[in-house]
Amino acid sequence: MFIPENTQLESQFVQAGPVRLEYFEYGQGLDTLVFVHGYATSAAIWSYTLENMSLARFRVIVLNNRGAGNSDRTPNEEDYSVGTMADDLFQVVEALNLDGFTLVGHSMGGAIAVQLALEHRDRIKGMALINCASLVGKSLPDDWEFQLRRDVAAGLPRAGEFGFKSAHVSEDFERSVLADVARTPIERYVGSRRSIAALRLRDRLEEIQVPTVVIGTDNDTILDIDTILADYMALPHDHRHLQVYHGCGHSLHIEVPRRVGGVLGRFSELAWDLDAKVDHSR
Repeated sequence: MFIPENTQLESQFVQAGPVRLEYFEYGQGLDTLVFVHGYATSAAIWSYTLENMSLARFRVIVLNNRGAGNSDRTPNEEDYSVGTMADDLFQVVEALNLDGFTLVGHSMGGAIAVQLALEHRDRIKGMALINCASLVGKSLPDDWEFQLRRDVAAGLPRAGEFGFKSAHVSEDFERSVLADVARTPIERYVGSRRSIAALRLRDRLEEIQVPTVVIGTDNDTILDIDTILADYMALPHDHRHLQVYHGCGHSLHIEVPRRVGGVLGRFSELAWDLDAKVDHSR
């Protein structure tokens, strides 16, 4: 993983049910956030976001999903579904004894976060969805799997918007992200894409009774702004928040990490304040 400047991060491991997952811990604050990456990426994508969050105010857990970084790789395509990874995430939450935290997910990581929130909403105090994968699924071409397997076998780079053209992005960071992408097993590519295409979670967003901020962009070639706004509108009115960035692509936490880090920090503090006012004895 690319280590942010003036930041000490050590690779740690946690047993999450049947798999051993890698994670990184940043900060010593009382306010905890858990970051979940997307499709073929890894924990490395959060490096610049961490640089813009206070070590004293926040404790951030950055997870490598199964098949990412140095986390375990498993042999079956169904092992890489949104549901399975949400189960993995809950096992991490249990093993690390996390409670009352803000859950942050990007792209497919957003869908994983939603799945966990629907099943274990009592464990989180807030949720942030950054360019979340479509929660109503997506149709795939008839030959999508053939094309995907052919491209991976040929060693062709996977399509993605990583924000590498931003002036602050270093060559070391780019190499770190792409090295992790290159290690992605074919089972993860196929299983995750099939799972994302089959998602049907938007109709259940009204069940999420915790503060949720939807963060999106209007220049994302992977996910259109109408999809992001539809998810926002499906959330309970009293709990939903919205932040839209103009001109950014899919990986806005890489393109404008200072802004994203600021929004996540302020939102997590807001969720903490609101959670403190709830009578949990009922």
